[in-house]
Amino acid sequence: MSVITVKRTVIRPRRRSGNKISTTRRSFRELTRSYFASEKSWEFAIEALFFAIIVAISAWPIFAAADALNEFLQRTGS
Repeated sequence: MSVITVKRTVIRPRRRSGNKISTTRRSFRELTRSYFASEKSWEFAIEALFFAIIVAISAWPIFAAADALNEFLQRTGS
């Protein structure tokens, strides 16, 4: 069995006298929370629209079947 060794070079940014590197780092959770804060409302609106479309498409055959059954029962009843 052979062993594979992986070497990784880490390049760190150099500190320049003119540029100031931020000393506070935000966590990944904070970054995603701030990014998706505005995305949630759009996502909800799009999903609600798709849900309404699916409900409308699904309800049409049910109403058509109920109407056909009503018409059938009216013709056979008299």
